[in-house]
Amino acid sequence: MTQMTFGKVVLPVVLLLGAVALAGCDKAKSKRPYYDGVQFKIKTKAVDKKASRADFTVEVYDAALSLDGARQAAYHSGVTYCLIEAGYGTSLIDWDVDPQDPETQLRLVDGAAVFQGKCQS
Repeated sequence: MTQMTFGKVVLPVVLLLGAVALAGCDKAKSKRPYYDGVQFKIKTKAVDKKASRADFTVEVYDAALSLDGARQAAYHSGVTYCLIEAGYGTSLIDWDVDPQDPETQLRLVDGAAVFQGKCQS
């Protein structure tokens, strides 16, 4: 295969693969639920998996877009974590800052609302 023919074959394949990859990124964002009209990026993880999966943190990025939405997102993510990811089978959570209490001051770190909770067993 000559270099000219090789370029004619490889370039379209690379462009097609790039387009498919970018389309996948768009779909991942579109699957995020809306909270108060905003699709937040949310990260939920165990504080220390080796010690206990019950203790976890939730980070809701760009919380200033909607503080109420960030609270809703944190609550939903915490419940999902306890029910499914940690496997506790309960939606009961002891929160350090209760996301359902609108009077509670949110803890913001670099624009992200940070919550800590413990799944009840």
